[in-house]
Amino acid sequence: MKTIVNYHKLATAVMLALAPTSWVMAQDQVAESKNAQDDIEVIQVSGFRGSLNVALMSKREAVGSKETILAEDLGKFPDLNVADSLARVPGIAIEQDAGEGRQISLRGLGSTFVKTTINGMESASAGAATDAAGGSNKSRAFDFNVFASELFTQIDINKTVSAELEDGGISGNVNLQTARPFQYQDTKFAYNLNGRYNDVADEVTPRASLMFSKNWDNRFGVLLSAAYSEGLVQSEGGTTGRWSLNHPAWAKDDPNNKLTAKPVTQLSPNGVYTNENMEGIWIPRIPRYSIFNKQQDRLGVTAAFQFRPVDDLLLNVDILHAKLDSTMDEFQYSALLRNNVSSKTNVYAQNLVVDSNNTLVAATLSGVPLRSEARQDVSSSDFTQLTFSADWQLSDALNISFLAGVGKSDLDIPYQRTFALDSFDSTFAYSFDSSIDPVALISQQGSDLSAGRLNLDIPSFAFAPGQAFGADYSKAELQQLMLNPDLYSLGLVRNRNQQINSKNTNLTLDFAYDINDSLVLKWGLNHRVFSTANVQRDTSWKALNMDTNKTSGPASEEWVQALDESRTAGALYALTLAQAGQYFGNAANVPGSSALSSASWLTPDYQKVLAAFSDETFFTAKERFNSTYDIEEKVTGVYLQLDFRTELFDRELRGNIGGRYLDNSNTSGIINLDHVYADGYTAGRGEGANFASGYGWRYTNSSGKDFLPSLNLAYDLTDDIVGRFSMAKAITRPALSDLASAIKVNQPDSNDPTATMQLGAGPTLRPYESDQVDVALEWYFDEESLLAISVFYKDITGLSKGSSQEVLSAAQLAQLGIDLGDIDPATVTWDVTQLLNTPAESVLGIEFIYQQPFNFLPEPFNRFGVQTNYTWIDYERDIEDPLTGQVSSLLAEETSQTSYNATLYFEHDNFSARFSYNFREGYIKEYLNKYKDEGAFGRGYDDKAQLNFSSRYKISDTLSVSFEAINLTNAASTQWSDVYSPRPYEYLLTGRQFLLGVRGTF
Repeated sequence: MKTIVNYHKLATAVMLALAPTSWVMAQDQVAESKNAQDDIEVIQVSGFRGSLNVALMSKREAVGSKETILAEDLGKFPDLNVADSLARVPGIAIEQDAGEGRQISLRGLGSTFVKTTINGMESASAGAATDAAGGSNKSRAFDFNVFASELFTQIDINKTVSAELEDGGISGNVNLQTARPFQYQDTKFAYNLNGRYNDVADEVTPRASLMFSKNWDNRFGVLLSAAYSEGLVQSEGGTTGRWSLNHPAWAKDDPNNKLTAKPVTQLSPNGVYTNENMEGIWIPRIPRYSIFNKQQDRLGVTAAFQFRPVDDLLLNVDILHAKLDSTMDEFQYSALLRNNVSSKTNVYAQNLVVDSNNTLVAATLSGVPLRSEARQDVSSSDFTQLTFSADWQLSDALNISFLAGVGKSDLDIPYQRTFALDSFDSTFAYSFDSSIDPVALISQQGSDLSAGRLNLDIPSFAFAPGQAFGADYSKAELQQLMLNPDLYSLGLVRNRNQQINSKNTNLTLDFAYDINDSLVLKWGLNHRVFSTANVQRDTSWKALNMDTNKTSGPASEEWVQALDESRTAGALYALTLAQAGQYFGNAANVPGSSALSSASWLTPDYQKVLAAFSDETFFTAKERFNSTYDIEEKVTGVYLQLDFRTELFDRELRGNIGGRYLDNSNTSGIINLDHVYADGYTAGRGEGANFASGYGWRYTNSSGKDFLPSLNLAYDLTDDIVGRFSMAKAITRPALSDLASAIKVNQPDSNDPTATMQLGAGPTLRPYESDQVDVALEWYFDEESLLAISVFYKDITGLSKGSSQEVLSAAQLAQLGIDLGDIDPATVTWDVTQLLNTPAESVLGIEFIYQQPFNFLPEPFNRFGVQTNYTWIDYERDIEDPLTGQVSSLLAEETSQTSYNATLYFEHDNFSARFSYNFREGYIKEYLNKYKDEGAFGRGYDDKAQLNFSSRYKISDTLSVSFEAINLTNAASTQWSDVYSPRPYEYLLTGRQFLLGVRGTF
């Protein structure tokens, strides 16, 4: 037992001694432990291997299942942000955006199940992404990409629950700890300067960080750090924007319907192609090539002050500010096959090729609208947190800890502007089959429904803008047509913006009383308040007659099509992709048969269109009132926990048992839709005219109570083997946007008879709840070595969108702010969806860890070592197919059944290097039941594997150079649509990134 206790002291001291940021080079550091252990002053920790060893010691001494990343580990690895740093932790997998990690999953469960704190305080961080990657974050998932990895000294991941840990993480709790001055002696200055190169964007951008720390004899200290980086990453490839089922046989109330709503996409019969033989064919909605050029500027600043007025009292002030500014230029060249029913656009089948799943893998179509888009999104994520904490050893037996903090997280998207050149009545051919050349296909009249194979990640295209079917074209002739601006006209001027403002406060008071050498009683109080508000504006509004409260015509963003040709002619705004300073094909392997390439891509001149139409009324982004919400959540918790350490059969048993009681109250505010006209964008209706803003608010309140018991045990079966057992109840609160009582409505009209209503769940929605058990066996079979297995079981309640068909009375519709005008409510059947709590589903998982330096091998192989882990999870839920009503057992959203990481490292004298390989099995991103007029059910990601490399050469004790390479294999991000027969949704490549840097300290 004595050996283990000393082991614990050593681990604690070393962890406190480690460097706080990724650019810290010091090998000799002085630790100051929580209890001021004067007998341990200086600890030698060397390199990546040393940090792994200290983390291993911390894991061994822990009671529950815990992982730790320390500064040496964090800093000496190709980590573009904190999510990338977490990627190799056992059980963690990341979801990427623009070549960087954004959110994490833990033990196979989605990002919403991870509770994240910074310096011990619950935090919220919201960022923006592409539409296909989820757009702006309105959930509880933490966007780690806002933060540079250089800002943190240590990350702790608790995979099991104890009473003293804040509630919220069914899969686990992640705490990010910034640097503090008492981790260093005297004065220290450190720096890291890097150049970052992306081989797709073909541009070098800077990355730098600095740290200054001053410690006056562990009585007073100050530490300042800053990290700044610029990154330009281009993603490119092919996308489809889902697939639609061709269903001409659909008829109202027909039991044989394959769709539960009238189809919005339909091929028109022609020649040998009839409604009968085209029944059930799957059509790509918007087949296209896509470019996402994202410029990110990331700034992080920390300040920490520590003051020890007396030996037994330590005061800390921690300040963190992080800002991520992004500008994304997006370019799309598309065929608009979607929603042609309501627009009365006939798309004629000329030549069709299907595979065994009825997927239209290749086709020639005529009457097609073509669209070339230029879009720019600007966003800024701004995070600030201030915490004050104190640790007071009031007596030999009683310790008091205190934390008070306030944080803000604001996401501002000042604009998302999209401009498009359209070419109507065009002929178009595409192919997902490598054996079919679309240039040859575009002039061929089909004689039957041919058979093919879907075997291309990126489709091949042939476009003939403004040309009727029937002519023969060479590839060069098609490219010449595509570059002719006279064949295009301006067809879209879209403007959107969004703001999400969140604020949280936290007050925590903890007590620990040493009853004796074996028992410690802990208790405490926590009160936190979180509020968030969302406002969205766009140009989807329609012309409104306020007297009749009716809308008419297309959305305002398409009014440009009705203007005189003198203002919309393509020649006024068109330029080539090269003239726009863009390129395509540096990473994506564009099929040689494709007529669309960088050289033949005509795109709108973004600045010219903006200058011409920015002052137009129809370019005004108006507030979409049914998306506005304001939510406040208050949680008060008290806990009691007993820590114990004793001997059982001459072996140490340590553990804790306790419970946390929670009192939760929520308030959801939405705009009173009675005060809003039928367009959803104009306020002042009825009593709304009495308000200065034109509307009032509706508030819904709820409250709930929870008790979360927990038990954690760790037993030393032998000197080298530790067994663990944990049992607890845990909760995760629903996504913030789900707590809003907002209502989204698609009202029927003469053009579109679809009547859908999405009701916000509101604050009465219960949290996810989990009864869980964790059993682990860890064998520390040699120095710095571990072989471990964990088996975990969770029984998690779910949230699912329930659907119903309802006829609502005029009075019921009026309460919801819906006015159908002259339409009789009795003739309208609404498709109503709402998020509901669902019964618990079981989760079973297994986790393996193997870590070892190869000391037993002869030189030079004894300088190598390995760190590996593997996680498998079985988490299936009963999911109802909204199209068929069939219930199937399918993997839960964001659940990867298998994930693993492996790092091979080498360290000797002044040189170190390592390769890291991360794998995440494909997973369902979300089950979509809102596309009942298309047939798409669910979308997800294919397997993703990434190989990284990092190396460092130490020139002297204070100076070293580094080289890092990220995504060496240029792994693609691949999304698919439809659970049953996955079809291409998005295939994007971001290329490789390289960093060359110099690090120093003095």
